[in-house]
Amino acid sequence: MLTVFIYFMIFVGVTIALYQVYEVNYNINFANDLKLSNANKEHLSELAQKAGVARQTNDASAFNQAVARILGPGLDPELALRAFSEEKQSTYAIPLVRRRERLDFNGEISVRHLPFWKTRLPTWNTRVLMISLVIVNSMLAQFLGGMSIYTLLYPFSATFAWLNEPVILMLLTFVLIVISHGIFRFDMYLHDLYQIGKLTRQTPAGSQRLHGQGV
Repeated sequence: MLTVFIYFMIFVGVTIALYQVYEVNYNINFANDLKLSNANKEHLSELAQKAGVARQTNDASAFNQAVARILGPGLDPELALRAFSEEKQSTYAIPLVRRRERLDFNGEISVRHLPFWKTRLPTWNTRVLMISLVIVNSMLAQFLGGMSIYTLLYPFSATFAWLNEPVILMLLTFVLIVISHGIFRFDMYLHDLYQIGKLTRQTPAGSQRLHGQGV
């Protein structure tokens, strides 16, 4: 009975690993706003509404006040207005609101990963790499699932004898699932920061800094 349960869990694990590839793609392309807390959704809605008024009336005072209150007094209101001028909020507005508590404004925007660790915003988009790692993990999970059946008829010996143990294959499959989930969360974090950095580089001040750095 235990063996049947282990093989069932291997099947479940492989199914979850396959689903993760779909989930990552769906969340990136269609459900980015669902990753916001209720408070951040309210902030996003307020800023979007006031940005619309600012563009229509050429009076940005209410928007500037909201930016200072929600995003921080050090953020350039023109930068925030540029973020909310994009047709898709997921491009810049959502990352800016979602990561607002980790951003520091002191001449240029930097990010506090930890209380004692602060860096500049990333300039390299790691999304392709992260998605590739999730796909590789899914393929490895499928391989382990296949090995659980293959070794019933053709068991390995010596170095690869561990492949004959279904419980080990089951545990490794779920380890890969946890790793893939961590990669996805890390990708969301890094991509938000990359988008914010991309936004800052569109401003004259940001372009001047990059030119001065030889980028």
